[in-house]
Amino acid sequence: MASISVCVPVYQGHGAPNISTLAASMPAALGGLQGELVVALNGVAPDRGGLPEDAVIVDLGINRGVAPGWNAAAQKAKGDVLVFANDDVIFGPDALAQLAKALHELPDAGAVGPLGARWSLAEQRHIAWVDLAGHPAGETEQCDVVSGFMIAARRDVYERAGGFDERYAPCTSEELDFCTTVQVRLGLHCYVVAGVNYQHEFHISSARPWRRLRHNGRTEMLWRIHRRNRRYYRRKWAGVV
Repeated sequence: MASISVCVPVYQGHGAPNISTLAASMPAALGGLQGELVVALNGVAPDRGGLPEDAVIVDLGINRGVAPGWNAAAQKAKGDVLVFANDDVIFGPDALAQLAKALHELPDAGAVGPLGARWSLAEQRHIAWVDLAGHPAGETEQCDVVSGFMIAARRDVYERAGGFDERYAPCTSEELDFCTTVQVRLGLHCYVVAGVNYQHEFHISSARPWRRLRHNGRTEMLWRIHRRNRRYYRRKWAGVV
């Protein structure tokens, strides 16, 4: 089975769940597989992030955003399987091993994760979450978009997709675009994997729309970021999806 690199951008220190608890959960989540944690510092000092000593660190200097953070971490990563996660996740036992197993057993998988949704990609509209309650662990079901707080892909798929589009920085829609790319450009599929245990607390995804985020040397309201990224997605994929 392949080795696993967990790529996580960190832009501020906060209480648990955080990068420290994520790191502590990794040994059990790897299920005996080899793994590493690669952290992209988005404008936060190492001593404020609570980083584990054995983590691979990429310092971006300023908050460049989620997609640039994931890409920077992936460039330093050595694993055959890349798991892109937020720093507000705690992996359950064997969680990472289950994602790697699904990628190994599904050669047509472009991206997999524990939570996914059906979307109308043409309308950029969420339809429904994929419900795998009661399904045996490891069973998979196809979806349109894998939620970005924990999304796994083989390294070769990530590279063929061109990584995450950094035009979506600082946040929102980067996983939607990546999943669209692997399906439309690469002819692969996205899957939800049943029985992958985790804890996750939504931060930016649930933040108030008038919250201001500092990134790339400026500040911007979250609702403007959402609108800008939606418009960019529509322009990029017009006539394709």
